[in-house]
Amino acid sequence: MKKLKLEQLIRGVEKKLNITFKDKALLLKAFTHRSYSRQKANAMIENNERLEFLGDAVLKLIVSDYLYHQHPNYNEGQLTKIRAQIVSDKLLAKLADDLSLGEYIRLSHAEQQTGGSTKASNLANTFEAFLGAYFLDQGLDKAYAFFKLMLRQIQTNISQLDMVDYKTSLQEVVQKRNQNLPEYEIEKTEGPDHAKYFFVQVRVSWKNNVYTTQGKGPSKKDAEQSAAKAMLSLIKNV
Repeated sequence: MKKLKLEQLIRGVEKKLNITFKDKALLLKAFTHRSYSRQKANAMIENNERLEFLGDAVLKLIVSDYLYHQHPNYNEGQLTKIRAQIVSDKLLAKLADDLSLGEYIRLSHAEQQTGGSTKASNLANTFEAFLGAYFLDQGLDKAYAFFKLMLRQIQTNISQLDMVDYKTSLQEVVQKRNQNLPEYEIEKTEGPDHAKYFFVQVRVSWKNNVYTTQGKGPSKKDAEQSAAKAMLSLIKNV
């Protein structure tokens, strides 16, 4: 992928999203992966992790408010399930990919060589970082309006994805039998920072026995979902 100059990156993102940032530095930070700042070894180059943290909170607030008003007859459990689907890494990565945001992420050479611009975790994290930056730059109302446009696309694509929240489903199943909540533990991680994989074990008490299953994924969340999915399949046949 051809390396973009900073001015090209900023103009490209603003044009793609039809948004003009007041603070261009915020937008630039939102598209700066941690591998890039480490490669440059420059304390002045900030990555997008703090913005991702903020964007995650902003996203959950927006989606919660939207669902609360869109579905007045849904209970807390139903709303929580739908929200989990919408804010999942898988769906956020799909939205980011549809917007071609991967073209603009600043990555280290190693991360770029391993397909970092198309990696689901990078796309999802960058989307959250962008939303956090937009919130800081122009406020909650503008961030809300932007994501509401995305929700139209979500409604189109959500049925095409494996969007089941396996962790929530597993928790509900064991609670119905008055069992202890599932226990998740990271067994190990493999690979360098730019291509790390997580291996997680889930432990469940079921019908007077204890069962464990394993899952793996490019993030802790994905690995936990994978382990929960395997456990649901296991106890279904016990």
